Amino acid sequence: MLSKSIDICCKSEPNYRMLVENSCDIMFQMDTEGSFTFVSSAWKTVLGHDLGDVVGHSLREFVHQEDISRCESSMLAAIRSGSAQEVTARVQHVGGSWRWHAVRGAPYVDGDGVVTLIGIAHDVTEQLRIEEVMAQTEKMIMVSGLAAGMAHEINNPLGAILQHAQNIERRVSADIPANLKAAAEVGVDLALVHAYLQRRGVFDFIGHIRSAGMRASDIISNMLKFSRRSDAGAEKVDLPALLDRVLELAGTDYDMKKKYNYSRIVLQREYATDLPPVQIVVAELEQVLMNILKNAAQAIATTALERQPIITVRTRLLDGMVAIEVEDNGPGMDEATRLRVFEPFFTTKEVGVGTGLGLSVAYAIVTKGHRGVIEVRSRPGVGSCFTVKLPPQGERNGKL
Repeated sequence: MLSKSIDICCKSEPNYRMLVENSCDIMFQMDTEGSFTFVSSAWKTVLGHDLGDVVGHSLREFVHQEDISRCESSMLAAIRSGSAQEVTARVQHVGGSWRWHAVRGAPYVDGDGVVTLIGIAHDVTEQLRIEEVMAQTEKMIMVSGLAAGMAHEINNPLGAILQHAQNIERRVSADIPANLKAAAEVGVDLALVHAYLQRRGVFDFIGHIRSAGMRASDIISNMLKFSRRSDAGAEKVDLPALLDRVLELAGTDYDMKKKYNYSRIVLQREYATDLPPVQIVVAELEQVLMNILKNAAQAIATTALERQPIITVRTRLLDGMVAIEVEDNGPGMDEATRLRVFEPFFTTKEVGVGTGLGLSVAYAIVTKGHRGVIEVRSRPGVGSCFTVKLPPQGERNGKL
């Protein structure tokens, strides 16, 4: 019955025209040379070109250079085989951007024996972006779990290094009777051994080992806290200590040091001392701040600044809320960009550098998860300032 109804509908010229002109997908017809002889009004809606600028023109004028050969091969295969063929390609928007389309075309022979290709093109740009983000998210979850596992594994030999370094110092101490007894049994003056080791700087070497080991231990501890799941829920925190830990973690982040030359950026701290307590999910707020710091570092790195790069992290009471501000003196943003920074998939970064989800996730964490506010002010050539405002503990009823 459905097949019969469609057949009757398509035989009616008004119904046929209604279906074509009201479809959200682009319908088209082209000759065997690859020039469009017809495109539906959806082309204007989706890609912005006037239909008169498309009909009579070759697909080569609209399809991405890297995808042209695949499109032409698919078209020829459809004509030769007499069956429908599918291909996915980038088609240029009137504004210059590229939109991915899944195209299905089939040959059509009219009453005069003229062969053309008719087809339909469906915009799959957002679908492909979501699939890419999902794949990236899945990969990052796996990497995060691997990093946490490696941190646990590194803790074991690191603990042994620190313990044995301490034991070496204790084994040459003249204050421990067991050491004096062992030295006497082998005929060694422990005081002279101690003096020799002191003169040759051995104790300094051991001190460096312990210092480096403790720093590595702190880094691993911060990584574990950063990657842990937030199943424990919200907790009351020492905000300055949290911010110091995030800044330390940012400074030791390999990706930031490699790509953004993070070591040349001056980090300034301006913490208020009279703030009311806040209750947060630590791992989530760390994620928000790390994302903002990475964006600031990247913006500074991609712009030739004549001034010393500075990122300032401050806390203060603002509008009755506890505010955390991350301000940089980088290139800043124009108003159009500033208004869109929290939109999902919006990014000014190169392909492969960012997914456009970092700040939208940060927005959700702050506004939905913590009942707070996140906003940004910026001026081109001056810098940007992201402000995270959190309600005092009593206004959140002690829970998320």
